[in-house]
Amino acid sequence: MAYCEFCGKEVKTKIIAKKETFYVREDAFEIDAKVMVCAECGEEIFNEKLDTETLNSVYDKYRKKHNLLFPDEIKKIRKQYELSRKDFAKLLNWDEKAIRRYENGAVQTQQQNDLLLFLREPNNMRTYLIKKKIALSEKQIAELSNTIDKLNQQLYKY
Repeated sequence: MAYCEFCGKEVKTKIIAKKETFYVREDAFEIDAKVMVCAECGEEIFNEKLDTETLNSVYDKYRKKHNLLFPDEIKKIRKQYELSRKDFAKLLNWDEKAIRRYENGAVQTQQQNDLLLFLREPNNMRTYLIKKKIALSEKQIAELSNTIDKLNQQLYKY
């Protein structure tokens, strides 16, 4: 049951599949979206869960087309360096809210993606720490350097 604005009352609903076109930046994607409709008048009823699933599906298609990292991959990069979202944002000179959005499904730019891909490799992270003015404290940089050392030891174990 859901409220139908057109009928002006609580009504039974059904879920239908509907071809819809969505745009992400300059790209159009046609998908089979699941949509809630009023069983009485047939009008669409907003359903946050279905809309979120649809958007995630569209964003996933965009990521695949442009070879962008998926949210779980971004989170994995942050976690491999044992950084909080706040510290990861400082490291990248990004807004903490951006990190949260990307880890929760928003689509990063190609430039941001390229930086994340670069920093996924521990030796690149070390180079980044050395060459870039970082907003982390000396203690945080030392801890990150130790984490990089541990990652390199795991990568190059024979």
